[in-house]
Amino acid sequence: MFNKITTISNNFSPGLRKIISNIGWLTIEKLLAMVINFSLVIYLVRYLGVEDFGKLSYCISFVALFEAIAKLGLNGIVVRNLVQEPEAKNTIMGTTFILKLLGSIVAWCLIFISSLKFNYHHQLHWINIIIACGLIFTAFDAVDYWFESQVSSQAISLIRTTQLVISSIIKLILIWLNFPLIAFGWLIFIDYLLKALLKIWVYFQQNFSILDWNFNFCKAQKLLQDSFPLILSSVMITIYMKIDQVMLGNMVNSAAVGNYATAVRFSEIWYFFPVAICSSCFPSIVKTKGQSSTEYYARLQQLYDLMVGIAISLAIPITFLAKPLLTYLLGAEYTKAGIILSWHIWAGIFVFLGVARSKWLMIENLTIFNFATTGLGAITNIVLNLWLIPLYQGVGAAIATIISYAVAGYISCIIYPPMWKTGLMLTKSLGIMFRWRQNAIYFHQLKKLLNPSS
Repeated sequence: MFNKITTISNNFSPGLRKIISNIGWLTIEKLLAMVINFSLVIYLVRYLGVEDFGKLSYCISFVALFEAIAKLGLNGIVVRNLVQEPEAKNTIMGTTFILKLLGSIVAWCLIFISSLKFNYHHQLHWINIIIACGLIFTAFDAVDYWFESQVSSQAISLIRTTQLVISSIIKLILIWLNFPLIAFGWLIFIDYLLKALLKIWVYFQQNFSILDWNFNFCKAQKLLQDSFPLILSSVMITIYMKIDQVMLGNMVNSAAVGNYATAVRFSEIWYFFPVAICSSCFPSIVKTKGQSSTEYYARLQQLYDLMVGIAISLAIPITFLAKPLLTYLLGAEYTKAGIILSWHIWAGIFVFLGVARSKWLMIENLTIFNFATTGLGAITNIVLNLWLIPLYQGVGAAIATIISYAVAGYISCIIYPPMWKTGLMLTKSLGIMFRWRQNAIYFHQLKKLLNPSS
């Protein structure tokens, strides 16, 4: 068996082997995380109950609304620059670190002020502040960007897995000792701190030092200039991904948030697939652009097709299994969560496509369009939530999510003429199940890749 795998692997190009290895590490990490999180969510949801779990989810979503400011939209920009300018590594990473640190401080201040004004419960305000303090440590995400630019996710995957295991053990102890809700807010803060410490340690293990990083004002200006549309875009993405839980909490109650958040946890647990695949393919696609336009767009179409194929393969069975599965795992108290999940899972199609399309927009430096489309999606989501939540509560929020994701990730490409080519490619990918000839070609390519002698 192992000899067969080795033989197949030897027939891959070095670049393809690197991409597959990278996807493999990311997939192993996320599958392990999925199993652990799946088990812990069941345990945590049962322990906290729908009311307190709704409160915790509300706070996580509230802080997430401002987290995009801490991230500054730098991820893809920094990875792109590290691929194109490897000799400027320390300057790029040092500048990125300082920018993200300043962004985190601004985000914390905004969370503090907004939480005082909008939260309906004093306890929620303090949980928000505790979680927001952890954003400071996201400045060390610069280490992630370096490994991503090298298509080498093994170290970062080990970091996240180690952090997850430690955090899970602490979470079980908190549940066993009957700690109150606020303790789980502190645990999220500890998660941020632990990840930062592990990243620093692994970076040193690679014979690098964060002490070599340096800040460059001109580089900072250029990074912010390139990422500014992405900052706005990230804010809009966060709004239309998290605003539903905040609106449910303020328009209905914490129990409604608890049911909806439970469904979203089970729906979004699959979102690691597009991130792992696209982040691994991104450096290769960047290089292909300068070599052949035909090959460049062919690879993009294959990526879009793969995204939709995976998303549909997940959505169909979950639609029918969601309600009995969540009722069995969590109890009758979460029957509504199963119904919500059977709707929300279909938003994944447009999430998968959106991740892939965002990589193309990054390569083409069309980040301003990304902001425009996510802004349109955010507005759509808010308007639909105001209409549908009073009528259908969590199900209404799920329907609003599907439509808004479709507007941002797909429909926007059809109504904007310069994006018609991409819109056509996305349309083709959405119809992948009915493109029999193309599927036969993909099957033949896969068969040839796995068995070159056939």
